[in-house]
Amino acid sequence: MPDPLALLRERVTSAIAGVPFYAGLYAPFGRPPDDDAEFVAWFAQLPVISRVDFEDVVDEDRVNRAHASASLIRKQTSGSTGIPFVLFIDERVASFRSWRFRRPHFDAGETSPQSLEFLFPERFRRDRQVRVVAEKVTTEVGRKAVTRAEKSYSTLTDALKAPEQMYKDLSAKAPATLIGYASSIVRLSEWMATAGKALPSVRHIWTTSEMLTPEGRSIIREAFGFEAHEAYASVEFGFMGWQPEAGGPFTLDTDRLVFEGVGVASLDCSDAGEVSRVVVSDLLNDTTPLLRYDIGDFATMGAPMANAPSFYGRIDELRGKSNDSICDMAGRRIEPFALLGCLKETLGAAQYRLICVERGLLVLQYRPARKTATVRLDAVMTGLRAIVGEPIRIVAQEVPAIRRENSGKLRPIIDLSTIKGAGRERLLHDLHLAGLESVAAS
Repeated sequence: MPDPLALLRERVTSAIAGVPFYAGLYAPFGRPPDDDAEFVAWFAQLPVISRVDFEDVVDEDRVNRAHASASLIRKQTSGSTGIPFVLFIDERVASFRSWRFRRPHFDAGETSPQSLEFLFPERFRRDRQVRVVAEKVTTEVGRKAVTRAEKSYSTLTDALKAPEQMYKDLSAKAPATLIGYASSIVRLSEWMATAGKALPSVRHIWTTSEMLTPEGRSIIREAFGFEAHEAYASVEFGFMGWQPEAGGPFTLDTDRLVFEGVGVASLDCSDAGEVSRVVVSDLLNDTTPLLRYDIGDFATMGAPMANAPSFYGRIDELRGKSNDSICDMAGRRIEPFALLGCLKETLGAAQYRLICVERGLLVLQYRPARKTATVRLDAVMTGLRAIVGEPIRIVAQEVPAIRRENSGKLRPIIDLSTIKGAGRERLLHDLHLAGLESVAAS
């Protein structure tokens, strides 16, 4: 791979020349300096952006004009932030990003790609191909949208299947490594423990895309006899990093991504060891460039890289997503595991989801694990009030099931308080909160 700093300079220069959005955004900062140290300092002054900044930008103003007539891969985020975001990627880059998910498997000493099994939704095998031309994304008139098969996910078991069917498929394939949605692997593990089943071929597990709770980690350990690791990934950037050791720091994919840490409440570069917002730049995606992009994650950054003190090659600890975190009544962020620990201790044997609808209003959706299970809501309310503070309104909803979001994810904590407009209304509907006012509050 070429030098990452040279690739970054290439992406920035190309974005200024071919992408109207970046040409306007970076105009006040002048030409990128030729000296490497000066370029890194110049780059650190550029604006930090997020999907909010693209909300009203038409496709042809954020897609590089050099690629507008090419056949591109269309990637869409789940919309869990209330702002669905569409990315257009060159087919070769899309395949390479997907192939990178194999890095933890090979890093663990495995040699065959066939002994890795992905537990993702079946739709991960298919990508929609489009062209971005003449003011809109086009497909051929009178024909269905063209799709391509993503061969990097050729060894894939549908994560949305019933756990007994997943087990049957995996037993036949006998993989050494599982990589997939945390909730799907936990659900499979729970079924295996109850049914007395085992998958003796599996030696490694990496969960991704969702928070792996302490309870979920324990369930996986009981079923497989070892600790699960976590992988770091997103729709915007694909595979981003992984834990070589369970519970340890994340090795980042720095030959194709640049990682920075900025302050939680500022745009200043953060120091190693501080809780920071994770800001990422893609070194390969020249089609829809993402430069200094706030991915929406909080993390404790590791030591900076030698050639660029504002760039990082390691994350010591992922601290949750901004939209999966809740603030107390004073506006301070609450660690997700503090809330999850409270719910586990007080709610007992139950599935649950805690939603911050707005500052001062929480909704707890729960489903007892057994019809005869007793749920002590008074203890739950007391525990949550002690963590969040007063004044707080807490609505408890007993539901027949904790259903997945449309993306297929199953998040235990969701913050809707910062989401506005149509995206918020859609999420309220998806999370079955439309009839909120008719539910008794505590």
